[in-house]
Amino acid sequence: MSDIETALLSVQETSKILNITPPKVYFASGNDFPNPEISSIYRHKDNEIIFNEDWINRSNELEVLVTPFHESRHAYQYLCIKTKSREDIDSIKVWEKELNLYTIPSGKNTLKSQVDYLKQSKEIDAIAFSHNKMKELFGVKVKI
Repeated sequence: MSDIETALLSVQETSKILNITPPKVYFASGNDFPNPEISSIYRHKDNEIIFNEDWINRSNELEVLVTPFHESRHAYQYLCIKTKSREDIDSIKVWEKELNLYTIPSGKNTLKSQVDYLKQSKEIDAIAFSHNKMKELFGVKVKI
């Protein structure tokens, strides 16, 4: 199975785990991202995940597997925001606030831009979910 097929299948399977409608999946060149090292992006307005095809082509299978977990978790978070259900209301309120003021990776690769991005509750939750699923399903600890 190719890494692109792995990404597609992982989105489908993660969506089942999260009990959500699978996001649409697209692939784009790394040049289309604010930073060519970004592996993927979830766009809530269209419920879609856009994978960086260049990143996929140079990554190992485990890295490719963890990315759909992360992005599909963002789809789950958005569903929680829209329906005000599934998670505690305090988490949902924080996710909604962050969604409206979302800090994306700047593309500058500065420590400050990375910290600002990673300290968001939405990102912490998606990283934790990905880490836990990789450990549970594959016995692999994700390097954070």
